[in-house]
Amino acid sequence: MTFDLAVETDFEFQSSEYRDLFACSDATGFQSPTWLSCFYSILAPAHPVQPWIVTFRQKGRLEGLVALIKRRRAGIVLLESTDLGVSDYAAPVLSPGLDEQLRADRDLQDAVRQALGAYDVLRIRPCRREHIGAWQSLTGTSPQPLGFSAHSVDLQPPFEDWRVRKMDPKTASMVARKGRRWRNQHEVSVDRLDDPDAIVRAIDELSRLRKGRFDGDPIQQEQVKSFYAQAAVQGARSGEAETWLITSDGSVASILFGLTHNGRFLYLLIGADYEAHGRHSPGLQLYEGVIEDWMQRGGTNFDFTIGDEPFKQQYGTRAEQMSLFSHTRTLKGRLARKFLRNRLVR
Repeated sequence: MTFDLAVETDFEFQSSEYRDLFACSDATGFQSPTWLSCFYSILAPAHPVQPWIVTFRQKGRLEGLVALIKRRRAGIVLLESTDLGVSDYAAPVLSPGLDEQLRADRDLQDAVRQALGAYDVLRIRPCRREHIGAWQSLTGTSPQPLGFSAHSVDLQPPFEDWRVRKMDPKTASMVARKGRRWRNQHEVSVDRLDDPDAIVRAIDELSRLRKGRFDGDPIQQEQVKSFYAQAAVQGARSGEAETWLITSDGSVASILFGLTHNGRFLYLLIGADYEAHGRHSPGLQLYEGVIEDWMQRGGTNFDFTIGDEPFKQQYGTRAEQMSLFSHTRTLKGRLARKFLRNRLVR
């Protein structure tokens, strides 16, 4: 099979052709139509980056897509995955047939690398284990460890049995005890939001609750907050994202935002009012509420995504080392890579 390769800088991610491709691929929620549409339309314009979207077509039919950005830093041309501090997993979006052929067809691999165009440094991160083979074929390089992991746990109902099997006993007991006391003393509600205005308000409040708690927190930037808000609103409509809220007597105690794809809930952001509700552990209460609901709706995995925070181990998660693919084409790029290697430079 032969493919027509092209760089399309104005690709329409909400198109039916991309939705069909995404549905049959093994990509992640960070390549969903909603996420990439919002990324390129809202977040990318706030940075000096150029969309660089490599498409594979066969007789006009979209068979593959690699979503990238090109930018210049200190005179260095970087070709990168769609990171910018918000995307936890980089993956190509390939039909099963293209994925298989790409790994075996050297001529196709060479054509892809030519289609990538000119750059000093190519940098793809963070990559999950199941996508390493495809990235090797696309970039012609070997993976490098990034020095951090993603953490996820498989789900199997009923929730109470899962909690006994998976969760740290002390943590499970503490959360249950505090939850009972909280509900005995107050009217506590855990809700998944679907109203667009309510979602936008929740993302704004989530940003406020996180302020000063996380160094370099991207959502404190107005454009990033707008990106999350639109991804949350559009994702609620399409089923690709969820925004959750826990209230106590009508007062917001905690807010959580995540992506959903193929049975997997990808947790991204949480904020909690610890000053008013900290004694109830509102963040942990919301994790449990979301996990239980996701499990009841047939969800099979809760993914805490990247970062090695100790609390994730309390949920019986397994760690998966994240990888980086990096390649240089110029002397300038080789010198620059010394400063970029294994660093999450945003």
